[in-house]
Amino acid sequence: MKPLLHICTFASLVATSAAQAVIINEIDYDQPGADTAEFIELYNNSSSSLALDGYSIDLINGGDDSVYRSIDLSGFSLDANSYFVVCDNTSLVANCNYAFTSSPSWFQNGAPDAVALLNSGSIVDSLSYEGEVVSATEGSALALADSGSIITSLSRLPDGFDSNDNLADFQLGCITPGSANMTGTGDCSLTSVSTVPVPAAWWLFVSGLLGLVGVSRKHLA
Repeated sequence: MKPLLHICTFASLVATSAAQAVIINEIDYDQPGADTAEFIELYNNSSSSLALDGYSIDLINGGDDSVYRSIDLSGFSLDANSYFVVCDNTSLVANCNYAFTSSPSWFQNGAPDAVALLNSGSIVDSLSYEGEVVSATEGSALALADSGSIITSLSRLPDGFDSNDNLADFQLGCITPGSANMTGTGDCSLTSVSTVPVPAAWWLFVSGLLGLVGVSRKHLA
């Protein structure tokens, strides 16, 4: 019965993630040189299209826990299992759905800062980076910083999976606005990319689950 218990626990985590529907999936707030290609990517991990009326993104200053910018997403919609990207320059950010400002450097560079997704004024997902922001850290704080010397982003890996723990959910990856996240460096919307496999621990975890399923079937046979 223990293998079945582990599988049910994993299924419960997946169900919890799916129930949250729209999540923050990838952010790029720091680029080599001037910050001219910042973006935030959302992901709808549900099986239904969602209107984003009532949704907004708050950018939070970790120094005093204040909101320094709010981005209203009303009027847009997000298809099932699809991405929504906000940016300031559609010519520099691939697959940008909403260029909400014409001014670059709108996304603070951390130590620490945070981004929160709200629905009708209530936080439904959040990520603090380069340390803890009390109002916006989910689970354990993420100490990682987006690099200002190489092309990279803070990405959910595996793509779209949310355990409600910033430290567990986010890693450095190549930039993939509007498409599935990948580990590595570079712009994964271009042909020249330095990618590496998804961490071995994840594949071992999946392999273990498959093994448990096989064991459970034998016991039930």
